[in-house]
Amino acid sequence: MDPVTHAMIGLGVSALSGQPLSPYNPLYCAAVVGAVAPDLDVLTMLKGELAFIRHHRGVSHSLGGFLLFSAAIAVIIHLDFGGNPWPYFLWALAGTISHGILDFLNSYGTQLWWPFSKKRLAGNLLMFFDPLLFMFFLPVLLTFQNPQKATVFGLLGTFFYLLLRWKMRLKVERLLQKEYNLNPVKGRIAVMPALKGMVNWDFFIEGPREIIVGTLNFLNRKISNCRHMDRKASSPLIFKALQTAPGRLFCQFTSYYHITQWEDKGKHFVTLMDLRFKHQSDFFYRAMLIFDEQLLLEEAYFYSQNNLIPMDIG
Repeated sequence: MDPVTHAMIGLGVSALSGQPLSPYNPLYCAAVVGAVAPDLDVLTMLKGELAFIRHHRGVSHSLGGFLLFSAAIAVIIHLDFGGNPWPYFLWALAGTISHGILDFLNSYGTQLWWPFSKKRLAGNLLMFFDPLLFMFFLPVLLTFQNPQKATVFGLLGTFFYLLLRWKMRLKVERLLQKEYNLNPVKGRIAVMPALKGMVNWDFFIEGPREIIVGTLNFLNRKISNCRHMDRKASSPLIFKALQTAPGRLFCQFTSYYHITQWEDKGKHFVTLMDLRFKHQSDFFYRAMLIFDEQLLLEEAYFYSQNNLIPMDIG
């Protein structure tokens, strides 16, 4: 979710305190700063794009990270405003939790249960920017003397909107099951918000022999950008590729991928393609692993929207 929406919802959360909206109110400061603080992991971009991809929505977006951020925010605000730091901590924690919930609800995924689990969880309900969420909480700014009521309506609007999105996703799943005669026992299906269009849903269908990806428009029921990819049986090389450091990193990044292998001039190539995010028919994220004749890993690269990034093979 974008930082402006995070801040707006953090402002709405702090309005539940019942106090007038003011930039000099430490409770508001704690909640708003808490609502944007988890995205400080963008600083990992200083070490390169691959470091950012490795750490984005990791520790900073976990329950442990929320507690650490909230404690730090409470200490800083206490040093500036004085008073009891405990309420600052609680409102900062409410802000960080709102951030975590929103990011969980799109399809990138967050390591919410770190350090107990590194698995990324994704609710697959919201786009990365959803204008309706912003609009739900905009009245908080317009009722700054008594914003509590506006926040209650914003939260109710958000609840019913998420319920509607959930029902839309279930309907899309049923449409796809009917369209492709799916048997849930023999495969899996995932439906995710498309990057563009509030009624567009990307889908991933994994069957015994093929993987199908595409986009379904909820209103006209039309499927576009549909691709059928052969799902080949696992080979010793594919198994080995998935056990390497680059392979493990890519599988931690996404559980929806297509893997292929081929040989050329004595070299063995394995590619992994993330099937979640695409522009038209091109996917944003890929990885390529290159092995020698003895099947020893020589090189590995990560492709991020046509940017080529070498990967550590150690």
